[in-house]
Amino acid sequence: MSRAEWLKFLVTACAALLLGGVAFSGAGNGAAHAADFPVLSPSDPDYPQHVDFVTVCQVVKTAAEDPIVFPGTVGRSHDHVFSGNTSINPNSTAEELVRQGTNCGNSGDTASYWMPDLLVDGKPVKPYQHRAYYRAGTRDTSKLKTIPFGLKVVAGNAMATSAQSAGVAGFQCRIEGEGATVRKQSLPPNCGSEALLEASVVFPNCWDGKNLDAADHRSHMSYAKDFVCDAAHPVQIPQLTLAARFPKGMTNGTITLVSMNSPLTLHADFFNAWKPAAMAELMEHCIYANRFCETVSDTRMPPGMTTTNPAGALPTATATTEPAATAPAPATTTAPAPATTTAPTQPAAPAPAGTSSPTVPALTVDQPSATRLRVQGVGYPANVPSKVVATLGSSTRSAVVQVGPDGRFSVEISIPKSWTGSAQVSATADAGKVSARASIAVQ
Repeated sequence: MSRAEWLKFLVTACAALLLGGVAFSGAGNGAAHAADFPVLSPSDPDYPQHVDFVTVCQVVKTAAEDPIVFPGTVGRSHDHVFSGNTSINPNSTAEELVRQGTNCGNSGDTASYWMPDLLVDGKPVKPYQHRAYYRAGTRDTSKLKTIPFGLKVVAGNAMATSAQSAGVAGFQCRIEGEGATVRKQSLPPNCGSEALLEASVVFPNCWDGKNLDAADHRSHMSYAKDFVCDAAHPVQIPQLTLAARFPKGMTNGTITLVSMNSPLTLHADFFNAWKPAAMAELMEHCIYANRFCETVSDTRMPPGMTTTNPAGALPTATATTEPAATAPAPATTTAPAPATTTAPTQPAAPAPAGTSSPTVPALTVDQPSATRLRVQGVGYPANVPSKVVATLGSSTRSAVVQVGPDGRFSVEISIPKSWTGSAQVSATADAGKVSARASIAVQ
């Protein structure tokens, strides 16, 4: 490429940056661009499930403890796998937990989650993560209240002798970034070597408004029917689903749970010790704003969210040579989504020999087949992973790709055959500080 052609390329990339809504953020909170969190209409068929926020937590310990069912004792319970709060013990109180640490991706999530140990041919297999989905569970979010601090609840049946409703407790197979390959069912399926096994439990979303626990750890809560709570449990809260994801290729043996050594007894416990200010901000910017926030963390938070720690702001990021973003919107405002442009269908031009990659990130997108999108990026930080997300309506597909030493990447994303229309594509890197967007008409 000649010098003149190279300058023309840079000008074109800059134009795409301005028109396509590319966002940088040097702010300490790493706030993501509004377009990373699509706003859904209440009439959208997936609205109750996709207006949400999700936190990802790691295993803290496995122990024969249940701080809700058997408080103050060790050894009376079967083994549970705990995630989230790193100080959970049989004597924990919410007031103690909220001041302790967490291994969740969001520092404001100091709650504790646990599920029974899963066995394959009698040997325990640990999940590589727990995912806590907080979903609207209704079409009228104005009626939802924040989950009360200190709430304790058990969902699923640890004593089940017959199949539970898969709508409450069940198993499915998934491929990361592509979705379910086997629909959720009551008994563990064989997921083969390419898909992972996910066990998930849906919690009740109607509260009696008075009690943070009950003698049976259930009767203070109930499930909404047709999005409506019953008179005994009039306070509707976001619906929590706790999902445990297990490594690929481990479903060929006999799968049971340590509870009664049965695959039928899937259940989960939730002890809410979220930092109240953090949950309130996520409610404001995700649930009440009709946003599909998906996974949020200290480095990828909704627009306008300034902290996940009520004690103060997150540490300021190290200064870089990239342009700083406009300051995030105040907590009481909603950042507008940027205008989008259709991405070019030609691959990005290669960098000329002896030159560095452009510092302005840009994307090109084309569709090599009915079920694949090819996304190519330029101007990204070298040798770091980038998350690429394609969205059409309420359906999302994603992939993670390693950026090359020249700041470029190329990745193909599988999409459903049903996708038709304008798909939005984004690619973020460097903990969300660098991103670019484009759109393509999917045929």
